Amino acid sequence: MSAVTNFRLLAAEAVQDAIRRRVVAAIAAVSVLSLLGIDGCTSCAGGSIVVNGESSELPQIAEATGMITFSVLALWCIALAGVLSAEHLTQPLDDGSATLSLARPVGRGAFVFARLAGALAIAFATGLVLLGATAALLNVRSGLAPGPALAGVGAFAVGAVTVAALAMALSLAIGRTANVLFVFALVAAISLSNVLSLAGREPGGALGWLDALGPPLASSVAVAVAGWVPQVELSADPADLVFRSVLWAGGSLVVLWACFSRVELGRQAP
Repeated sequence: MSAVTNFRLLAAEAVQDAIRRRVVAAIAAVSVLSLLGIDGCTSCAGGSIVVNGESSELPQIAEATGMITFSVLALWCIALAGVLSAEHLTQPLDDGSATLSLARPVGRGAFVFARLAGALAIAFATGLVLLGATAALLNVRSGLAPGPALAGVGAFAVGAVTVAALAMALSLAIGRTANVLFVFALVAAISLSNVLSLAGREPGGALGWLDALGPPLASSVAVAVAGWVPQVELSADPADLVFRSVLWAGGSLVVLWACFSRVELGRQAP
């Protein structure tokens, strides 16, 4: 059996394991509620409103609302990728199925990346539904071009790989609850530092380091869909964001592989 076939079988098994997890039902429920919220957020497409004596056209408001809505949903799906990965590798370590799988001619790299692919498959499916629905409604109701949305989906996918790989690697050292808390704290802290930087208010201290050197989760998505709001200029270099995003994604995969290669099979996961 070829290495590619082995990987496909392991990945299919990982996807089935992910679907059977109880958290997927909660994800489906939240996704339905999110779709209802998206429908409401994108319903204003014409006319004008007056605030403090100043008139604002609703299309302009729809552009800004679309950018914010898309970015928030992308960050939620990125965090979701980390949550799904928080125990997707330790589960087969605990029940012994990892040992059985690796007893066959299957490399550790193929096994761990197949488990990662299983978790990411659910996160990607959720992201495509939510972000695709947002982009479609914004296009139909407000005339916003789909191009920025495609770039935003790409930024989401790269960010999801980074967070999922880091969470899966960390799951080998800490328990699920602590790992999930770490994922939400990491995404929140990076998002805050990125938003402050994009707004021209340079964050200081740890947030400043996080914005300058960390994965640009929020910045990359916001800059990707910034074409919807031409009157807003974001202080970020797209080329630098792409470079750092890809670098972090690749580095996270290497870290995951290196951590799993040192795991002693048969031990109990934390």
